[in-house]
Amino acid sequence: MLIGGFEDKDAADIIIPASEKLLEKCGVFDLKGYTLGLQARTCNKWSPCPVLVLLYATLGLHRYNLLQGTKFQLNRVKKYVFSTGAAASYYITLDAMEPAADSSSSLQTFQTEVTEDSFGKFILTCNIARIRGEPSNVYTGLNIGYRLPECPPENPFEIYYLMKDSEIQANIGWIRLYLELAVATTDRNREASDFGLSNLEIVNVAVDAEGLLNAKNAIFYIRYKDLYEARLGNAVFDRIAIVRRIFDEDTGRFTLVGQNQSSDIIN
Repeated sequence: MLIGGFEDKDAADIIIPASEKLLEKCGVFDLKGYTLGLQARTCNKWSPCPVLVLLYATLGLHRYNLLQGTKFQLNRVKKYVFSTGAAASYYITLDAMEPAADSSSSLQTFQTEVTEDSFGKFILTCNIARIRGEPSNVYTGLNIGYRLPECPPENPFEIYYLMKDSEIQANIGWIRLYLELAVATTDRNREASDFGLSNLEIVNVAVDAEGLLNAKNAIFYIRYKDLYEARLGNAVFDRIAIVRRIFDEDTGRFTLVGQNQSSDIIN
C-alpha cells in the first residue's frame, strides 16, 4: 500500500523526517535532487531552461524592480526547484545585471518564488524576490482567490489612458512580459518551442490606475496580433490581454491575474 508515495508506513516514518530535516538545513532554493514532492533542476546547455521558468524568473525581477526602483535584467537561470503536480510553485535561482550609468555592471544572484494558482489560468503570485542573502518577509497565509479581470462595456482604449509609443518602448520589458505570461500560462498546447511568443505583435496598451504606469495596483489592456495563430489559419488573431497587477502592502504579496479575449468584444 502506498502511503504518501512510499511503499509502507515504516519507510514514510524514516524518509519524511529526513527530508524535512534536509529542507530545514539547506533551504528549498538550495535543494538538490528530489524530496517531499519537490524536484530540483539545473539549467545548462544540455538541459535548457523551459520558457515558463524564464518568464517566472523575469517576473520575480520585475517585482523587485517595481518595489525597489531598480532596473535589473535577467542574465541566466542557474537552477530551479518546483513542486510536482499540475499547478506548481517554482523556486528559482538566477543571475541578473543592472546597467550602470558609467556602462559598467555587475552580476547579482537572486532568488524568487512564483506560484501558479491553477493550471491553465493566468493567476500567478510572487511572494519572494530578493538578492541572495537579503532577508525577506515571506507571506505564508492562504492563497486568496482573485476574479479574472474583464473588459469593461466601453472600449478601454478610449476611456483609459492610452500609452504613447515612446512610453511602450520605454517599458517594453514588463509590458511584453505580461503579454507573454497571458499567452503562455493559458495555452500550454501551443506547439512552438517558445509557445510562439516571438510572434506576438503589440498594437496598443491602455492603463486603468491612479499613478498610471508605476502604480502597484493597476489593470492593463494590451491589444496584440497573434501572428503565430494567424499562420495556422486561425481567424481570431487580433486579441486583447487583460492583466491586473495587485500588491498587498501588508503582506508583500504580489499577484498578476489575467486572461485573453478576442478584440471583437470592443468592436
